[in-house]
Amino acid sequence: MEEKTKPSFSREFLKNNIFTVSAYITILNGILNLCEVKIKGEVGEVKKSSAGHVYFSLKDKKDNSVLSCVIWNFDYRMCNVELEDGLEIIAFGSPDIYAPNGRISFKAKTIQLVGEGELKKAYDKLKKKLEDEGIFDDSRKRDIPFFPQKIGIITSRYGAVINDFLSNIGHYGFKIKLIDARVEGQEAIKDLLSAIKTMASQDIDVLVIMRGGGSLESFMAFNNEVLIREVVKFSVPVIAALGHDKDVPLLSLAADKMTSTPTAAAMLLNLNWDKAESRLTEYQSVLINYFSNILSENKTKVNSSFLKISNYFNEAINNYEMLELKTKNSIYNSFDNAFTYYKKELDIANRIITQNDPKRNLKLGYSIIRSDNKIIKSIKALKLNQELDLEMTDGNIKTEIKSIAPASSLVIPEKSGI
Repeated sequence: MEEKTKPSFSREFLKNNIFTVSAYITILNGILNLCEVKIKGEVGEVKKSSAGHVYFSLKDKKDNSVLSCVIWNFDYRMCNVELEDGLEIIAFGSPDIYAPNGRISFKAKTIQLVGEGELKKAYDKLKKKLEDEGIFDDSRKRDIPFFPQKIGIITSRYGAVINDFLSNIGHYGFKIKLIDARVEGQEAIKDLLSAIKTMASQDIDVLVIMRGGGSLESFMAFNNEVLIREVVKFSVPVIAALGHDKDVPLLSLAADKMTSTPTAAAMLLNLNWDKAESRLTEYQSVLINYFSNILSENKTKVNSSFLKISNYFNEAINNYEMLELKTKNSIYNSFDNAFTYYKKELDIANRIITQNDPKRNLKLGYSIIRSDNKIIKSIKALKLNQELDLEMTDGNIKTEIKSIAPASSLVIPEKSGI
């Protein structure tokens, strides 16, 4: 229950002052507002105004005592209870005096059904409505991120629920944002709605709404249509970790994932991280084996390649040595053949030169005639009285031309002047 600020006036202040009716009613309402209580009774005289406010009475079944009540439109919609005559409810609120007519009435902030039977009827009715809309269909639901890190939590800050969750969440660098909210009874609806709207502005990967187990009556906030629709349209996947017995809270059915306990929710968020950690060790072993095999295979390939290269190298050396030997033999043979060939050619040339050597002809009786160091080959180059040099095999003669005659008229004199 919320704490109320006590009006700042004393009994002396009230005794020593005269108030207007309006001021006195204001003072009374300030005092009455501190008297928040839960009242159980039977509903009667239900009337709904054009603004959506609902006026009704609560009657005590024992002595028929009656209390006039009102619940404003917003609060009425939040409660998700349809008031009708004869319905037994529990109303939470405080007394209030309506100044225009001085009538006192009970201003309800929340209303909830009394008895398992009525609660079950309301539960089944809303469940049928939401089922028909497809709110609970798996096809509508979103997958939880594979590796969530930023987790939003809505639950009561106090009690075992949050401790259970934090004790079981893994050490995987999770960043947790908690919003404290009531989770018990109809009074929790506004807290939960406010928390969801606040969480919508936060940077989170997944939202977890949690509370422990309890009766159907204590879970009425989580069977509220307005709250359920807020969860359905939330920007990230929602996990409902709401303990329950036989009647699963409708919010759990509408959430993207449902677990029965906060511990189970923590384990769900840990799941892929746990697998990743386990697989990391497996992958490490696989990688080591893989690279060991690669190294072993490559070592074998290197050794094989080295052997092949060595064989190729040895073969190349052998081929080179064979080629070198062949080349040497070939060159030697070529030189030998060439030498023999050119020796023969030189011999032939020598014989030709020898045969055509002028000195050889000189020994046979021929001579060489020169004039001015030029060999005379024809009489056409001669003239009378021209001096000539005659080369013979054993010396030279100088002479002078006395006559010139062609070869056909040449008469060898008995005594030549030459």
